[in-house]
Amino acid sequence: MANFYLKKYKLKKMLILNSNYTKQTLKLAIPVMITQLGQVSVNLFDKMIVGRLLGKDALASVALGNSIFFSIFIIALGMSLAIPPLVSEAQSQNDKNKISKVLSHGFVINSVMGILMMLVILLTIPFLGHMGQPKHILPDTAKFLHIMAVSMIPFAIFQTFREFSEGLGYTIGVTIATIIANVINIALNYVLIKGMFGIPSLGVEGSAYATFISRIFMLIFLLIILKRESTTREFINSFSLRVEIFSKDLFRKMISLGVPTSLQMFFEVTAFAGTTFICGLVSTTDMVGHEVALTMASFTFSLCMGFGVASTIMIGNKYGEKNFVEVKKIGINSFKIVVLFMLFCGMIFIFGRDILPTFFVENKEIAVVELASKLLIIAALFQLSDGIQLIMIGCLRGLQDVKIPSIITFIAYWLFSIPLGYFLCYEMKMGAFGMWISLGLGLSISASLLVIRFFKLSSKK
Repeated sequence: MANFYLKKYKLKKMLILNSNYTKQTLKLAIPVMITQLGQVSVNLFDKMIVGRLLGKDALASVALGNSIFFSIFIIALGMSLAIPPLVSEAQSQNDKNKISKVLSHGFVINSVMGILMMLVILLTIPFLGHMGQPKHILPDTAKFLHIMAVSMIPFAIFQTFREFSEGLGYTIGVTIATIIANVINIALNYVLIKGMFGIPSLGVEGSAYATFISRIFMLIFLLIILKRESTTREFINSFSLRVEIFSKDLFRKMISLGVPTSLQMFFEVTAFAGTTFICGLVSTTDMVGHEVALTMASFTFSLCMGFGVASTIMIGNKYGEKNFVEVKKIGINSFKIVVLFMLFCGMIFIFGRDILPTFFVENKEIAVVELASKLLIIAALFQLSDGIQLIMIGCLRGLQDVKIPSIITFIAYWLFSIPLGYFLCYEMKMGAFGMWISLGLGLSISASLLVIRFFKLSSKK
């Protein structure tokens, strides 16, 4: 009996959140979550409007285009994630000069990456016909990507100022800019796709134009907000690209953090994009059903990124102070928060599995709705693994540990999930259902290895 109560006490203690860490986490995370909600909603509403107005084939075209775009964009995004831990560390040391330099160096790196990634996308388009995808969706995919490629540049610059702002702990400004831009995007999406106010119907191209225009406005709005905010005003006003302020050492430091982070994100995102390609080898129904479930899983994942960003900032501050006892406590508390959040998200998937797919396709697409409904059950089961691996990557990034996590994600996704997914989905004729089994197992492997890595590092430190 004594052992029973002891175990019960330990379990209760494991589930109790630290109120101070939780308040700080939520203060940082909620604006980021709203920002992520805004950015993901662009993709979400694009697919909803395209699927409802233009049909299943148009949705498949946009799904394929977005898979290619984000597989390439994620490289630029990963480079920008070198900014928050360095800004957070400099802030804890009250080194304003270093903060300014990190912003300037980050701007140059991200601008160059944005241009390079735009060129990569444009060079990829001629090879669409050799990817084994349904031929009838490729013309719309090519039109979509031509426009989306150009949007890479304002998006990459926006990420520079976003990560700088979040590194300083000022997250609400990004949220405001994103919400305003997304309202513009949704309105333009409907007008340009359907054709209203004398504007001809642009179909899939209209969706891409809406996204491009909204990204330009998003960057403009963010700069206006940061220029007015006391936390960031000084750095925005003193922002400079003078040659003499640049340092090879700082470029080297940011690249050494950014490249492994880019690779980690690239391995993960391209693996998920690869699953769309593999499902497309089976049928358009499998591809669209998979895309619906993946969009919902990506939605909760993106919200959860708020907790990851908060962990990076909080642990980055403690890392700057060399307070490793607090580092471990913050990591454990963040772990508990994300478990509770993803359990809630998983329940929504299970109870809403028959309704959620109908937001993307019409009810008459019975095969797609039934398949997506089944896939959402699998997605729900692996929400915990998805959230845990994300939060652990955020914690490790705060410790400026980025190389090993990139290796872990490569092993979990490319050496395990993709080969097994191809075998189950295509060779064993299980379709998208087999692919999602392999995805879930890959997420669990990644989460387990990253947890071990964090506790090993935080204990050693």
